[in-house]
Amino acid sequence: MNIDNAIMRYRNYGKKLNMIARQVPSIKGNFISAIIGPRRAGKTYLMLQQKNALDLPDNNKIFINGEDIDFEGIKPDDLDEIEKSIFKIYNPEPDKDMYLFIDEIQNFPSWGRWLRTLFDEHRYHIIISGSTSELSTSNLPQELRGRAMNLLVLPFSFKEYCSAKNLDYRKYLDAPAAGKLLRYFSDFINFGGYPLAVASDTDDEKAIILRELYETVLQKDIIDKYKIRKTAILKAAINSMLGSSCRVISAAKLAEWFSEQGLKVSSQTTLNYLTYAQSVFLFFLLQRYSKKPKERNTKQKLYVSDSGLLEIASVDFSKKLENQVFVELLRRKKRISYYATQANEVDFVIEEKDTVKELIQVSYSIKEQETYTRETEALIRASVNLRCDKLVILTFDEEREIKIRGKLIRVIPTWKWMLLHTDDK
Repeated sequence: MNIDNAIMRYRNYGKKLNMIARQVPSIKGNFISAIIGPRRAGKTYLMLQQKNALDLPDNNKIFINGEDIDFEGIKPDDLDEIEKSIFKIYNPEPDKDMYLFIDEIQNFPSWGRWLRTLFDEHRYHIIISGSTSELSTSNLPQELRGRAMNLLVLPFSFKEYCSAKNLDYRKYLDAPAAGKLLRYFSDFINFGGYPLAVASDTDDEKAIILRELYETVLQKDIIDKYKIRKTAILKAAINSMLGSSCRVISAAKLAEWFSEQGLKVSSQTTLNYLTYAQSVFLFFLLQRYSKKPKERNTKQKLYVSDSGLLEIASVDFSKKLENQVFVELLRRKKRISYYATQANEVDFVIEEKDTVKELIQVSYSIKEQETYTRETEALIRASVNLRCDKLVILTFDEEREIKIRGKLIRVIPTWKWMLLHTDDK
């Protein structure tokens, strides 16, 4: 362990990096900012973006990498040495604000108590990051409750994807030129928005990067962290869940599936595996719309942090499209659920202050009569039952308005909704 080396190594880190501006607002007020999200979604780059934007001397902008090899073996009693090393190496100007950025904070022992001590000194503005839900508001150590706010960072949105590709999407919004934009959008849906995949030139490279990312999450973030012994069974369970994205997930059904394969795995074990995958932001669960808590917490639908990971499980394009709409709604911090009856289902219900504001269906195309009838009928029935008149069908590239039984349904291309409807109320 050499703390001085670990601090010195990142003295000017990120100053010359060419970074894509993320559309993530900073947290205001006297709080520790906790940046959370999936591995390699861009949390570190967001921290560096915020660091570089500060109008302060470099001496007053400290970046610490919790995964640095020279921190290996650090103990709680050693944490005070980090602050001593900061002042020795950075020599910050005392009359100016100091910002302390700590990446992968969860690698430090007793990090909650340590941050509480730093926070109470009123010496720093503190920004931390981590790849696990331990940093989320609901799971923060007791010492930090009420002192930290989380900021979820997901892989690139389609707008950020266009920036990464140096594509001025505004040039391609009209019908004659939209073909190029659609090609980029197809790539975004198929391979997602993970920055490393976006930066790759070929489909084969993207597939390799996504596979390696997925395997790293399973090994480092789940198997190693939770000390899983039956690794083959865990991987089979997670793979099965991945292939079941955009569908209702059930631990009991997964246990039944294992039984059919000749393996004895309990419902509790499969539920644990699902919880582990949620803890590292690999999976998200969407509740069913209901006023009854029991109904909300049963028959939840599973979504993935980015549609690119669905390429691993050979999920079809339509499901990838739906998954990416879910991620976009999550990015926009919408309160969402899905609506289901015995006859119909609506993909997304948007609520504000306990009132249903919008109903969204996602369908690659509604040109076929059967699909048109299924999607519009589900929206109309839900509109009546939930007293909501804002009805939307998101498609790959169809756009029109449908007037039916006194209701208006807007059909919008998903790429246009992602680029132009970010502030749509």
